[in-house]
Amino acid sequence: MRGVTCVSSIPLVLERSREHPASPSMPTVFLHYKFFEDHLNITCSATARPPPVLSWKVAVSGIDNSTESLLNPNGTTSVTSTLYVKDPKKQVGKEVICQVLHLGSVTNFKQTLSKGFWFSVPLLLSIVSLVILLVLISILLYWKRHRNQDRGMYVRTNNLTISMNQ
Repeated sequence: MRGVTCVSSIPLVLERSREHPASPSMPTVFLHYKFFEDHLNITCSATARPPPVLSWKVAVSGIDNSTESLLNPNGTTSVTSTLYVKDPKKQVGKEVICQVLHLGSVTNFKQTLSKGFWFSVPLLLSIVSLVILLVLISILLYWKRHRNQDRGMYVRTNNLTISMNQ
């Protein structure tokens, strides 16, 4: 299955070191999600200096969460929090909020989860099989009808064909 992947490009500040750390910066935030057959992953990433703090507002149960931090060479820190939703169908159409706390202020990043067409592989295979079966039955019925029409018009006896309509 294909998924959504967001990549953050963070410009490096040359000649920074621990003696000259990067100045405080506003966070760069990415919020995205990826549907799978049986679960949903929602990821919020924020990069800033000092490190941002991420939290979630979600109205569903059955969720696991993991958070990772990565110190970047330019002095910023990237924090990534991922929610693992076990029943994605219940979450479709609902809003998810990633809260980013940075330098005393909280900013909400909202995303409404939508899935263009929700289907499962067994359902898709069943529909395709049914369509193929209906096409084959239609061809068989057409062939049988055409064959019966041909038999009604001609009587065959001893390699001699006599037309019934004459």
